[in-house]
Amino acid sequence: MSKQLVWFITGASTGFGLTLTKRILARGDSVVATARTLSRFEPLLSDPNTDLKRIQVLELDVTSPSTIIQDVVKSAIARFGRIDVLVNNTGTGGGVGPSEELGLDLMMMVMKTNYGGTIAVTDAVLPYMRERRDGTVVIIGSRSGYRNEFLGPAYGETLSAEVAQFNIRVTVVVPGAFDTGLALPLVGTPIADYDRAREVLRKRVEEREKMPIKGDPVKAMDALMDTVKGEGKAAGKGKPPLWLFLGSDCLVDVKARADKLKTVADEWADVGMGLEKD
Repeated sequence: MSKQLVWFITGASTGFGLTLTKRILARGDSVVATARTLSRFEPLLSDPNTDLKRIQVLELDVTSPSTIIQDVVKSAIARFGRIDVLVNNTGTGGGVGPSEELGLDLMMMVMKTNYGGTIAVTDAVLPYMRERRDGTVVIIGSRSGYRNEFLGPAYGETLSAEVAQFNIRVTVVVPGAFDTGLALPLVGTPIADYDRAREVLRKRVEEREKMPIKGDPVKAMDALMDTVKGEGKAAGKGKPPLWLFLGSDCLVDVKARADKLKTVADEWADVGMGLEKD
C-alpha cells in the first residue's frame, strides 16, 4: 500500500499525534489533524516547510455528542474526499494511584475519553470506509494491560472481526516508553491502608522522571506508517497486524505476560478442562 493516503488523527496537537502529523507530511501523505485547541497547531501551520495543501486542522473534542463528531468527519471528507487511515490517538491517563483511591468518577472520566471517544470517532468514520470497502483503523493503546494486570474492553479486537468483511483493517498500537513529554501524576483520595502502595508508586514515578527515556517518537510513528503502508521494515509482511508492539521495553512486557498466561493455563488445565455435558 504505497499510494498517497489521507490520515485522520485525534489528539494531534501533542505527543504521538503531533509527531505522526509531521511524519505524514514529511512522507508525502495528507492529514486531517484534530484537537480541542487549534492554536496549538500554529507553529506547524506557520512553518514555511509545511505544505498547507496536504493538511487540514479541525477542532474536535472526542467526548462531544455524536452529531458534532460526525460533522467534523464530514468536513474532512469534504476537503479530501476520503479517509484512508483513522488514528484514535486522543487519550487521558488521568493519573496513577491505587484503584480504590482513584474512584469511579475518575475512572469513568478516563473511560469516556479513551473508550467512548474512540468508539464515537470510529463510528463516524466507518460508514465512509464501508462505502469504499477499504480503510485502516488504528487505536493507540497502552501496555498497561500487559504490565499492570489491567484488562480493558477489547474494542479493537471485536471491531477487527466485525469490519474485516469490508476490507477494513484494525491495528491496536501498544507503545512502550517514548519521549512524548507526557507525565502521569499521583491522583486520588488517599486511603491509609494504601500508604505503602502509594509510596511505592510515588518512587517509581520519581525514578521514571529522572531516567532518560530512550524511545524516539519519530521512529515509532515511522514504524506505524511503514506498517500501514507496507513500507520499510514492514514491506512484504502483508496487511497490518491486530497488535503492533512498539519499543524493546514493550516487547519485554508483552512476552512476559504471554509466558505468565501460558504458565497459568498449563498449571490449571486439569481444573478447567472436562466440563462438557455427559
